[in-house]
Amino acid sequence: MLEFGTDGVRGRANEELTPEFALAFGRALAGVFQAKTVVIGRDTRVSGAMLSSALASGLSSSGVAVVDLGVMPTPGVAYISATRAAVGVVISASHNPYQDNGIKVFAPGGMKLEDDLEMQIQSLILSGTFTPLSVEVGEIVLDPNALDEYTSYLLSHCDMSGLRPLKIVVDCSNGAAVSVAPGLFSALNLDVQFIGVTPDGKNINQDCGSVYPELLIKTVLDKHADFGMALDGDADRMLAVDSEGNLVDGDQLMAIFALDLKSRSRLVRDSVAVTVMTNLGFRQAMARNGIQVHETQVGDRYVLKSLEERGLILGGEQSGHIIFRDVATTGDGLLSAVRLVELVSRRSESLGGLAKQSMVKMPQSMVSIEFEDPKRIVNIPGLSDLIARLELTLADSGRILVRPSGTEPKVRIMAEAPTRELADEVVSEIRRYLEQHR
Repeated sequence: MLEFGTDGVRGRANEELTPEFALAFGRALAGVFQAKTVVIGRDTRVSGAMLSSALASGLSSSGVAVVDLGVMPTPGVAYISATRAAVGVVISASHNPYQDNGIKVFAPGGMKLEDDLEMQIQSLILSGTFTPLSVEVGEIVLDPNALDEYTSYLLSHCDMSGLRPLKIVVDCSNGAAVSVAPGLFSALNLDVQFIGVTPDGKNINQDCGSVYPELLIKTVLDKHADFGMALDGDADRMLAVDSEGNLVDGDQLMAIFALDLKSRSRLVRDSVAVTVMTNLGFRQAMARNGIQVHETQVGDRYVLKSLEERGLILGGEQSGHIIFRDVATTGDGLLSAVRLVELVSRRSESLGGLAKQSMVKMPQSMVSIEFEDPKRIVNIPGLSDLIARLELTLADSGRILVRPSGTEPKVRIMAEAPTRELADEVVSEIRRYLEQHR
């Protein structure tokens, strides 16, 4: 049976993630939350409507009313969940190819689930024991206003009064952002070129979006744009490209936002939350500027938990998930995008200039290798000794991270070192060792 990872449940649609599983998931969700209403959104995958309908049927048969939001970015579902005080469900596999899909849940208030609630849902699905809340069937209705509400919310957190006439490119990854981005950026009165806005159910994340920034880089250079921004399939993350075609990743965006907030005395406790994947150069830059960095395991839900525990407002991941906790409950690529537009306009500097000023990235090498049971790596004999030996060669000028993926049957290997060549050598040696012990 599919199990919860760092971002809900994911699997191959119609093979692992079947309508039968989605139906059972809906019934289990009804049993755990005893909720009267659940809102459901999805991205543009061909399997999305099928799985959404099955999950809605499971909820409805348990007496729960369902509000179908249609194609809606993940953070949009979180926002509607918060404003309606309803459980929110997203049918999406984020940056994965179209053949995959997933289910993730927001508690009433728009927060991702704690591990114990996920385990309760999983246990109910496994047991097959479902108790309907009512003998009545819950109604399933559409909400024609949800997209406009979410768009208005995004615009309310962008000061449009001082926007410069920027020329930008926005890549919607043929995903959920296509339902919001055109209207959102048109309202900002910018010169905008959209790409990745022709979803056909099978081209989500295909040669576009944040997982394939080459298309954005080419378009920014061809159009002589000031900068570009790429979203992923469910629009909860954003990466940028400057006018010279240089990628500005989540670490650099976090540094830009953190330093800007601190300069305006708006960075609460002069602290941010990031994950173990965040570049060492980010930590060094924050230390130079008197900003404390709190580290969590990978996953924006864990970043959010750190923000909540410490009362902070800014956290994020290298992948482009950035959480502005003062106004949002999850990573939001479109919110990050409008705030970046506002920041670049207000500072009257180029994005490339801001990125260079904010931090110097430590050379980093990273690979993912297929591994049937990624969690087994902790038991591989000699692996910890190998990593310890390699860490000695790096001393304080680098680091190594080997971890199981939370979303795929893979092991991630990452190394940072004074040179890219050394980082590559370290990663290659660990990779060879793991491949010999699969």
